[in-house]
Amino acid sequence: MTRKRMKLQVRTGSSSLKRFFRKSRALWLIFLLPLLTACTHTTTQYVQVPVTPIPASLLQQCRPSPPPSDPITYGASVLWNELLLTDLQNCNSQIDGIRRVEAKR
Repeated sequence: MTRKRMKLQVRTGSSSLKRFFRKSRALWLIFLLPLLTACTHTTTQYVQVPVTPIPASLLQQCRPSPPPSDPITYGASVLWNELLLTDLQNCNSQIDGIRRVEAKR
């Protein structure tokens, strides 16, 4: 007899747990569903940004220095390399200036 009573008590306990979980599922759905659907109504607003013009000095084309003479000697090529590196540095400074203007936008 005691075994049957224990089984009955376990069954009634598990059925009350099942009822509790069924109710708690409903509560979860009732309270969490509005939180999930609350973000569905969003509006997008576009803001006009003033255009910053890029100075004309930064938009000039970079041109390398011409070679010093028709037959290039070793000494002339060293001097020409210095001129080319200076031209490259000027072009890089123009590009950096354009990047700074773009970053401010």
